Amino acid sequence: MNQSPVLRGAEDISAGWLSDVLQRDVARFAASSEQSSWSNQHPIVVTFADGTTHTLRLKVCLGATFGRSEVDYYTRDYVSLIEAPLVRCWNAEYEEGIGYHLLLDDLSATYRNRRGVPPTLEYGFAAAEALGRLHRHCWRSKPTPEQAVLDRYFEEISPGVAAMERATGLTLRARFQNHERAMRTRWAQSHGMTLLHGDLNSMNILTPKSGDQPVYFLDRQPFDWSLQYGVAANDLAYMLVLWWPNEARRLYGEAILRRWHESLGIEDYSWDEALADWSLSVEQCLHVPLEWCSKPDTLDRMRWLWEIQLDRVKDALGPQGRA
Repeated sequence: MNQSPVLRGAEDISAGWLSDVLQRDVARFAASSEQSSWSNQHPIVVTFADGTTHTLRLKVCLGATFGRSEVDYYTRDYVSLIEAPLVRCWNAEYEEGIGYHLLLDDLSATYRNRRGVPPTLEYGFAAAEALGRLHRHCWRSKPTPEQAVLDRYFEEISPGVAAMERATGLTLRARFQNHERAMRTRWAQSHGMTLLHGDLNSMNILTPKSGDQPVYFLDRQPFDWSLQYGVAANDLAYMLVLWWPNEARRLYGEAILRRWHESLGIEDYSWDEALADWSLSVEQCLHVPLEWCSKPDTLDRMRWLWEIQLDRVKDALGPQGRA
């Protein structure tokens, strides 16, 4: 019998538990199971005593891979932000060594993720505005990352340099080392820093099936080496550089960056500072394909993806190596 507050799967759900969580009398429910790369998910259809229904999704992540970050994302970090661009979370529990669960609204009937959906300026503006609100809410809320945090991050990324050089014939070592020095210098300064999502790929952003807004962000699941707090522009660069086609990013990128900066509304964070952080963050996007290359398994298995990402980073940096 499961004694942990963390649910292991649909078998741990009961009508009584759902009634307590939802604060409504649940007559019955039906649950199914799905698997994704990093979690087991259980769509649930709840029928209340009055005959109305509601759809939910139980997300279960067992083990120590991600820690408690995603639970905090819903229950602590933005809980006081009115109308935060997050799917509603009804219940979340974490236990060290066990993992965690989230009980979220299931929006799949009316929303879709952005995978395979051509990006538009309207969508870019909506994402920038939503991200700006999240960033403002946690602006300068923590100390700068400790040296050991950055050391751990670069230890994870740096093995990919030689591997990518061998795989592509590019010369990257000097560029990587120069950027590491610049990044360490910048990340020692708290100005312009906030809590990061860290993985705004197209699968982690929801919009209505019938339009480009509102936007909801999903799946904040950093690894133990990930940078969870830092230069805010990094989230926007990650989304636009790695996941938008080059043509769309060239056409709309600056306008979307401006909309993000305006949405932040931080008086002592100037446009010039945002541009400087953007350039540094575009360069940091190279670390994503480098991380894929840092392990022999993903070097080959994910080559189809990291080669696309590498091409997009090179395009964003331009012929002089600047964003």
